[in-house]
Amino acid sequence: MASVSKCPFCGGDVRTDERLCPNCGGTNDCYTSGGRGTWLLPKTIEELKEHCGERGIPLERLRFFIGEDYRSPKAYGIFRTGENRVVVYKNKADGSRSVRYDGPDEAYAVSEIYAKLLEVCRNNGMLELQD
Repeated sequence: MASVSKCPFCGGDVRTDERLCPNCGGTNDCYTSGGRGTWLLPKTIEELKEHCGERGIPLERLRFFIGEDYRSPKAYGIFRTGENRVVVYKNKADGSRSVRYDGPDEAYAVSEIYAKLLEVCRNNGMLELQD
């Protein structure tokens, strides 16, 4: 029997038997199938790359650079530094960079960039790629 949890992206109610949030389309990290939990939310940079590859998400076309310190304007990205830190960034049109996260928590950093990626996919009519 399904229960109700909160979506990690929009805070709306989502049943545990729904893969995607009906409110925002975000991946439901409490999704259960056949009574056992299935974690769908990527937790590492490598899992995020694999997740996007399996769904055919055109990262470069959307200007998302996973695992790269990409410096050109109008881009989002995430990468691991040599100092055991993870950086999530947005490069602005004027060439400046806004750092959204810089710290040791890779799962949190991945959730930040993934939420933005879902938003961009939704805005580009690509939500079906997230299922």
